[in-house]
Amino acid sequence: MTPETERLFRFLDLESRVLTAASVTEVAFVVVNETHALVPYRQAMLWSPDAKVEAVSGLATPDPNAPFVLWLNRVFPKLAALHATPAEVDSSAFPEWAEWLPAHGFYVPLGAAGWLLTRDEAWSPPEQVLLGRLAEAVAAARRGFVTKPLFRLPGIKGLRNHLKIVAAVFLVLIFPVTGSVLAPAEMVAARPSVVRAPLDGAIAVIHVQPNDPVAQGQPLFDLDQTTLVGKRDIARQQYATAEAEYRQAAQAQVFDPKAKAQVAILESRMNEKASEALWLDSQLERIHVKAPAAGIAVFDDASDWIGRPVTVGEKVMAVAAETDTEVEAWLPVADAGEARIGAKLTLFLNTRPLSPVHAALRSLAYEATARPDGGLAYRVRAALADPADKPRLGMKGTARIDGDTVPLVWWLFRRPLIAVRQTIGF
Repeated sequence: MTPETERLFRFLDLESRVLTAASVTEVAFVVVNETHALVPYRQAMLWSPDAKVEAVSGLATPDPNAPFVLWLNRVFPKLAALHATPAEVDSSAFPEWAEWLPAHGFYVPLGAAGWLLTRDEAWSPPEQVLLGRLAEAVAAARRGFVTKPLFRLPGIKGLRNHLKIVAAVFLVLIFPVTGSVLAPAEMVAARPSVVRAPLDGAIAVIHVQPNDPVAQGQPLFDLDQTTLVGKRDIARQQYATAEAEYRQAAQAQVFDPKAKAQVAILESRMNEKASEALWLDSQLERIHVKAPAAGIAVFDDASDWIGRPVTVGEKVMAVAAETDTEVEAWLPVADAGEARIGAKLTLFLNTRPLSPVHAALRSLAYEATARPDGGLAYRVRAALADPADKPRLGMKGTARIDGDTVPLVWWLFRRPLIAVRQTIGF
């Protein structure tokens, strides 16, 4: 089978999968992920004016608050205005393009929606033709899921039944429920002993590994002593010189009145050098940092710290008891208003989902923090309700935070209302 024939079969298979998809979501998934078998690319995105960024290759669900997704929502309207037909994208027209995407992009309009593919190589004419033909099938599949609602006023006979249905729906919608939000969570140390750098310098060696059990007084890490040893040796030599000068003047004062006046000065200088040498000896003792309490060592990879310069007071690691834990959760920005101090928190651990851990919210950060996944979230801390049930440090799960009692209609439509208000501005 020739490469051209193989590519044709791939195109027909992909077109069939698009046209037989069961939902718009499935169409979007096939378009951004499976098209790679037909035309190689590094990243693909699908956007529509209503749903914004619907799908991104390699992601199950794009985070609407992620900086990359917010940037795409600004770029796609400009691409739609510039390209009415499938065409290569001039990335130089977008100042931030190089920070997020490869240099060569190809934009395919899908009616009001848009499909963007990017990679490091330029797009060949045959590839552009294949993507244009595939776009026709994608647009047709998406149109098939658009339904026009039909509304017809009921007759006089059916009005009473309709009123009963409306009343029943109204009663259901005002039924009180407890509002709740979900957030990723893990067990962290409740009262850790923070180990900080005692001096300015560089870390020479770390004696423990992350999560190693340590005893009180056990060596944790040492700072580099090269600079201090050099200063101490110089101070000792200066002390020896000052001592010799002092002894010489003390002996000469018996015969030389002028030497007698220098004795007090030389003695002070000798004592100063002795104090400096003693102080440097005490500093050398401080470079050996030991565990302030028994527990486990909590820090990043030890190899990342070797040779790293630190300043006095900088946190290097912590020592925490393995079961002296509390819950730390990261609340999405959109759900921050539902959390209250003292609210009930239920943690479903990944290792034991059928045995939830109960806690009470004790702190809520006033400012959102950037997470490794690119989103923003508020840090939440919760104290465990049962002192006897304390999962070990580092266990992860999902936390449910209960809020106020609200009508069911508010619980159902809170997120859509927030989206509408952010979109239209009232």
